[in-house]
Amino acid sequence: MKTSLTKIFNHATKFVVMLVAFFAVHGTEVRAQAKVVAYNASNPYQMGRFSHVKRVLLYNYTLGGHSKTPLLNSMTRLANKYGFQLDIGGTSSYITNATLAMDSANPVNVVVMSNGDGDVLQDATSLAAMKQFVQSKGRGLLQTHAAAAYIGCPNSGQENLTDANCRWLARVLVRQYLAHDPDPFYGRIYVDSVQTGQVPPRAPSGTAAATIMHGKKNQEFKSIFDSLPSNDGIVGGVQPGIWDSIGDEWYNYRGLVRLQGAQTFDGVLFGPIVILLSQDESAPYYNSSVAKMGDRTQAWARHVGLGLTAYNNAGHSDVYTRARKFRNVAVRDSVIEKFNWRLIRYLARDFVGCMTPGDNNYNPEASVEVLTAGIDNATPCAGNVQAILKSGSTYKGIRLESGHIRVATSETGNYQILVVDAKGTQYFNQHFVGGQGKNVDVPALSKGQYFVHVYSPKGASAIGVNIN
Repeated sequence: MKTSLTKIFNHATKFVVMLVAFFAVHGTEVRAQAKVVAYNASNPYQMGRFSHVKRVLLYNYTLGGHSKTPLLNSMTRLANKYGFQLDIGGTSSYITNATLAMDSANPVNVVVMSNGDGDVLQDATSLAAMKQFVQSKGRGLLQTHAAAAYIGCPNSGQENLTDANCRWLARVLVRQYLAHDPDPFYGRIYVDSVQTGQVPPRAPSGTAAATIMHGKKNQEFKSIFDSLPSNDGIVGGVQPGIWDSIGDEWYNYRGLVRLQGAQTFDGVLFGPIVILLSQDESAPYYNSSVAKMGDRTQAWARHVGLGLTAYNNAGHSDVYTRARKFRNVAVRDSVIEKFNWRLIRYLARDFVGCMTPGDNNYNPEASVEVLTAGIDNATPCAGNVQAILKSGSTYKGIRLESGHIRVATSETGNYQILVVDAKGTQYFNQHFVGGQGKNVDVPALSKGQYFVHVYSPKGASAIGVNIN
């Protein structure tokens, strides 16, 4: 009898421990805040001079039946990989000025909203906090999949372009869910490239020409798509910017998204929609599609006040880990997870900065110098090349010898060594922890002019190098 009671006690204890562990990760209904992943300052991404994703809040609250687990798992993987702090919240009143920590030393940079299935900001305090977070503080909001569904407007249902009393999230999104293909529906996703004055390919008859640049043609967004895998899953491989057999519950929307220009609500400017990803409805898959539009957009972005917002249709279920096929060969590259990460970085302004290759403040991933006045540096390029090295010479710990570059990294702390040519093409970009007697050797370079950028614990420098 004693043994049986002991076993029962042990099982009960294990159950309590498991329950506590479960709620520590998943139980935002129980805890006011859960830190799923802590900040890791030694992570190579976090050591980057232009890395701004330090803390992300996943608002894992939904009014419907969509699963919250796939995005939570994906965001947890990203946080562990890139070292940012990940918080989760799952109650209707979770979002406040305090949980967003807007004026603290460790503010949330980006809020990610999962499958909302309605307006998840019906709580007045949460709505006010999010509006301030985006519109006034200039921070970022990413919404995924069913976040664009069932947000009613008093006078117009979900046709939300003219209703002055529309909910704030409806105004951010512009268009909402109308119909979808079954999950998984295997489609072809591509980086949009419609230019100003063009009618999108296969758009419905009578569609007006685009009034702004979209996707990779838009200067603000072009770096988002750099170094993503191509159709065959290899960076720089076959058909870059195109991905076949991406399986998800792809949406159609209540009207074309692309043609929405700037709007003003309550004195706040909502910028024009920029389409980033679209579905290729000419692909063979679409013979069975029940949700064709001709111009079927799947991811877009817009400015809202001082802040930035984006939407990505992907995320119904396990799209982040589901294998796809290219030419009947299985590819598992998590391209949607990678794209979400690029959107988060855009929303945190990783792609803003100096675009002049020889400047001390050169950002190799910048695609635009200034996004929002008052938030971004209006004059990001502030310094010039400090010296031009020829073979056999040394300057500030940088030595050039027979096409080889050695950089002394003797200060204790984090270094980033970056080598680009006059066009900004990267040849070397690595992070190091420096210390007494340490050096970094750059692989041999061919003839030409290069710029060696050294971001050390004491500051930044740019040295020109001529290799003859």
